[in-house]
Amino acid sequence: MKTALILAGHGSHISPNTAGLIWRHVDGLRTLGVADEITAAFWKEMPAFAQVLRTVTAQDVTVIPLFTAQGYFTQTVIPTEMGLAGTLTERDGRVIRYTSSLHDHPYLAQVIRARVEAIMQRFALLPEQTAVAVIGHSTRRNPDSRKATEAHVQRLRSAGIAAQIEAVYLDDSPEIPAIYALTDAPHLIAVPYFLAAGSHTTIDVPRELGLEPGADYGVIQGRQVFYTAPVGVDDALREVIVALAREAGAPLRAESSGDAWCGFPMAGSAALIAAVAVAGTLRFGGLSLRHDEVRTWGDDQAHDIIQTPPALRVRIRQNPFRSLATSDDLPSGWRVPLNDPAHLHAVVETVYPGAVAEWAAAQTGSLNINTLPATAARQTGMYRALESLPHDAQAAIFQQVCGRCVRHPLWFDTTPDAMLPCPEPCNHWLSAALEDA
Repeated sequence: MKTALILAGHGSHISPNTAGLIWRHVDGLRTLGVADEITAAFWKEMPAFAQVLRTVTAQDVTVIPLFTAQGYFTQTVIPTEMGLAGTLTERDGRVIRYTSSLHDHPYLAQVIRARVEAIMQRFALLPEQTAVAVIGHSTRRNPDSRKATEAHVQRLRSAGIAAQIEAVYLDDSPEIPAIYALTDAPHLIAVPYFLAAGSHTTIDVPRELGLEPGADYGVIQGRQVFYTAPVGVDDALREVIVALAREAGAPLRAESSGDAWCGFPMAGSAALIAAVAVAGTLRFGGLSLRHDEVRTWGDDQAHDIIQTPPALRVRIRQNPFRSLATSDDLPSGWRVPLNDPAHLHAVVETVYPGAVAEWAAAQTGSLNINTLPATAARQTGMYRALESLPHDAQAAIFQQVCGRCVRHPLWFDTTPDAMLPCPEPCNHWLSAALEDA
């Protein structure tokens, strides 16, 4: 029986680090060989929550939500988008396990305390002169979202490591600036209860604290403010991910040392390799595919040789950040030699996560298409308002977003096209439509 792991995260339109942290753990788990297929899924990026289950072929699938709290995304968005019935879903001949969130594991509590103690020891801060702010995201849409942050505050209070310990929130009350009224100790240690060094922890939270961008220290309102790293950036988080999967019953293999290009989701892989064998050179979006090499289409200056998925992801995603993997500005100048033709699909999957499965389904007429009304009706938040967006307004957003994408929106225009298929409005499209609505 084949097994799959899916790490579910938020993603971002602003920072590569939010999803980048999750891809880092995906890469590590693939190399360890703990499951046959390992991938990620996101709210803001590709592959989407709603599409990712179609990219894996395993009969036993485990979804691990990489969020710091049980809240709106873990309780509502992910189950709705993936069609989950709870912690165990049986559908289409497969078992889908949905694990606990990271908050349910003691690891994050240990990290928060370690962050505080490290600052106190480094700067010789006295507990009676120190306040701690645990900064959560939360949301007013789900009262459970704040409970994890509150629980961590209570643990720190019980440990007595500082004179004042309070919870403040980016999207709830009390808001972050309130920490200066809630505490008065001369030293304030601010711990962002977020996983990654994304836009929230590098831009939004420091701004609300009054710190300069990128600063981890400042004197604000006459008080020394120390800003720590987020709680999920350490490599030890990978062990927690494996532990949560095993606790949910995932039949994982023992860790070993394997090939970095193995362990990818396999839906559509055989069809892609066969198509390249027939064509010799196949255009796939902005890629030129051969049995022995992948490079960008039309690039005769591909001098930089890339050997690993992380190196490829950095090259095509980070500088500058391309939050839409299928945008038509794919960087050139690189190539990936293929020692094994089976690795062809893995390279394409790294560049265009989830696209091979959709392409293969379209070849057989089995691709599930969801129009804007159908996609919006599935939403539980702000995108629900787009259900009745007029067709002319949809057309305007189509030109704005889809015009710079290598995928063809079959959900809007059913005319057959040689481009890669797009089965439903993506998060970029929905966000743009909401801004213009």
